[in-house]
Amino acid sequence: MLKKISPEKVRLLKAEAARRGLSPSEAVEEAIELWLRRSSVVEDSTADDEAWERLRPRLLREARGMYVVIAEGRLVGVYASLEEAARVLRELRHRGLRRAVLVRPGVDDEAGGEGEWLGGALEPA
Repeated sequence: MLKKISPEKVRLLKAEAARRGLSPSEAVEEAIELWLRRSSVVEDSTADDEAWERLRPRLLREARGMYVVIAEGRLVGVYASLEEAARVLRELRHRGLRRAVLVRPGVDDEAGGEGEWLGGALEPA
């Protein structure tokens, strides 16, 4: 199925697969799965970033200083506290969501950042 793969890359793949106790086929399947998962996260990232840019003017007016969660290219909600936003992010994770943007309009803008949640733990300090 796959042709024109450099012999050096095939050699390295076989060596790494053996080191991990995998067959070369299992190593290729794992690599494909990781690549596809990464691709999906990049697409989600672009949609979320575009949604933030589209919603930013309205959120600066209506939700300045609040906690805003954006996921799957849409506004999930606006929350008064980090604890509320964290609860929503945990619920989204339980539903299988792997990425979201958490931002405080008017606060993060001035600090030069926004939070990106990649499905890990989010526990308020």
